[in-house]
Amino acid sequence: MVIATGCSETPATPSTAPSAAAIAAPPSASAAPPPAPLHGQSLLDRANGFPRATLFRGPIEVAARRPTFQPADLLQLAQNYDLVLAKALDEEIVGLQRAAPYLQAIKARYPAKIVLDHFLFEGRNPLSTQPPVFAGHWLLLNGTTLTNDASATDTVLQVADSGVLRAGEAVQLTALDAAGKPDYAAVEQVKVVSVAAGRATVQRAAYGSTAAAFTAGRTRVAAHAWVQYGTGEPIWKYNFCLQAPRDVQGRRFIEALADTLAGYLRPGGPLAGLDGYQFDVATFFTGSANQGTRRLDCDQDGAADAGFVNGVSSYGLGAVSFMRALRGLVGDDIFLVSEATGDFSDRDTPYANGIENESFPDFHSWEHLSAAFQRYRYWLETARAPRLSYLQLKETSEAFTRCPEQDRGTNWRYRVALAAALMGTGYFAYLPINEGGDRACDYRHPVQQSPYAEPDELNAGRDDRWNYLGRPLEEPRRIERQSAAPNLLANGDFEKDASGASLATAGSARAVLSRDESTAGQGRASLKVSVTDLGPDPTDNKIRVAFGPFAFQQGKEYTLRLRARADPGYGRLDPAYLGVPRRVALDFTVAGVQAPKRFSGVADQLDLMADATWRDYSFSFVALAADARATLQLYFGQEPGDVWLDDLRLTEGGADIFVRRFERGAVLMNASASPVTFDLQALFPGVNLRRIAGRVDPVVNTGAPAGASVTVPARDALILLSGG
Repeated sequence: MVIATGCSETPATPSTAPSAAAIAAPPSASAAPPPAPLHGQSLLDRANGFPRATLFRGPIEVAARRPTFQPADLLQLAQNYDLVLAKALDEEIVGLQRAAPYLQAIKARYPAKIVLDHFLFEGRNPLSTQPPVFAGHWLLLNGTTLTNDASATDTVLQVADSGVLRAGEAVQLTALDAAGKPDYAAVEQVKVVSVAAGRATVQRAAYGSTAAAFTAGRTRVAAHAWVQYGTGEPIWKYNFCLQAPRDVQGRRFIEALADTLAGYLRPGGPLAGLDGYQFDVATFFTGSANQGTRRLDCDQDGAADAGFVNGVSSYGLGAVSFMRALRGLVGDDIFLVSEATGDFSDRDTPYANGIENESFPDFHSWEHLSAAFQRYRYWLETARAPRLSYLQLKETSEAFTRCPEQDRGTNWRYRVALAAALMGTGYFAYLPINEGGDRACDYRHPVQQSPYAEPDELNAGRDDRWNYLGRPLEEPRRIERQSAAPNLLANGDFEKDASGASLATAGSARAVLSRDESTAGQGRASLKVSVTDLGPDPTDNKIRVAFGPFAFQQGKEYTLRLRARADPGYGRLDPAYLGVPRRVALDFTVAGVQAPKRFSGVADQLDLMADATWRDYSFSFVALAADARATLQLYFGQEPGDVWLDDLRLTEGGADIFVRRFERGAVLMNASASPVTFDLQALFPGVNLRRIAGRVDPVVNTGAPAGASVTVPARDALILLSGG
């Protein structure tokens, strides 16, 4: 997505960009040449300790646009970072291909760093040139046909159904052959000015296309599926569907994009020498802005299919097929990092090395931290080796803001997000901006003039030591505080029967609920949900299983724990999809209101990723109202196959409390809704710990010995150093 960079959106001329060699040139002729670059697993083997900091977009993209920027300043800035990402093509913002030499220079100067292009996965700015896109590879909505011939100069198009057109949208005119199939040799892009019954007034020859004559009954008129970030040009979406049209070389968009991106990384390509791609907004499902009753048309036959063909997400499995195709072209020394943010998260675990979670948790949906955290850990366990994931946070904080009163007491945000990353092997990026809030508060570093910040926890404050914790000495430990709490669910183990669970379906969606003794997460039986028919236009809530009622108290925190596995049947369609997981959504109804709520613009449900392996999941949230008859719902209406549930436990109290010891310190993460006192002597016997001596937040990071115990406030974290 677009992020604020503190400068004009006016693109610089690509030809004026300095070369990577010039930027990376050593300071003197006597300087030793840099060592040969490392790739893939060898980069991770040589990686520094933790925290592993990520230099994310802003400073590099600012450098690419500012003619007076000194390259040496950027190289000096990058030296402390382990992972570097920026947009170095113009697929989203025209002109950003100027950033490529800066990324290449960083890689040349620091071969042990991982340097990736941040590539917008879902679509392209229609004014850009990278990557090239065949006309049949755009994702369109169900359209209509011309009812009158249109000359190359006509601006009023007579159409059979004007209800599928919207003012301001881009529309593709495609000639149809005698069999009614699209002829992509005769295509024009137009922009709708206004719509009336049976007609649309348009701007012809838009987006660099050429005006042409089109024939009544032999021309499809279909709007582009699109999305818009900020005030930039709308992004036209790509057609990743398995049934997408093929170009003159016989390639779907899946293969065409894989060929192009692999070529960009080869010697002589615009991204030569980089370590791979991070795919921004990579999703398993998609739609269009201002979609209304319209739906996607995967195969461009004029009929709506919502991206589903033969009962599966053709778009989603196509996205997996793209990652498989690209992996086959670049091998395992190139990093391909997907995205797992919110309910549309991609599922390409067999081929992607890991994920980004954008503005952790899930676009700063703090009430949904459990879901985002578990999705991150799921990818750490299941992604293709070598595994590389990162969390980034995009929110201002008290330490980094232009609105200090508004952001008072919010430094916990970056502490919790960083602590979550440290409960795995993830890297971490912090951008002090408010994508969904008051942009006037966005922080600008006084020197970098971009959203750049260095919290104490990234470099040990006044010690100024990056990677200061060293390597982890243990796996994360969850601090259990609920072992004696009663289960509010009457029957969560299904050992005797399936009572307490009820199935509801909507429309033509169908499923069967049963007790299954052939597999269990614990004991000898589980609850099986078999989805037999998704029906047209699948959505989660068309198949749901409910539990309850049970009593909630206002202001209390509750935790649902369960075990789950799934077989969506994707592997039977193609063995390449055997490792593709299935999503299960869930929420609670409390006093008639869905809970917990999250940041607007993202689905309200919590969710989990389930595959053939039984896994443990937990979800904590605060009840905002009292209700003696609250209920739990799990949703299955968007994907096929079978899901098994077992050992459901709903108890009072929070569960997102973790500790982890490192070579030179420890991390305490309290993402629960109550303060937690950590017994340091019991947790880390014989280890003396002290607080960081902070430059940014000396109130928390006092530099003092931690003592025998320390209390971490609700939804906060603390990093302690050895040697107290």
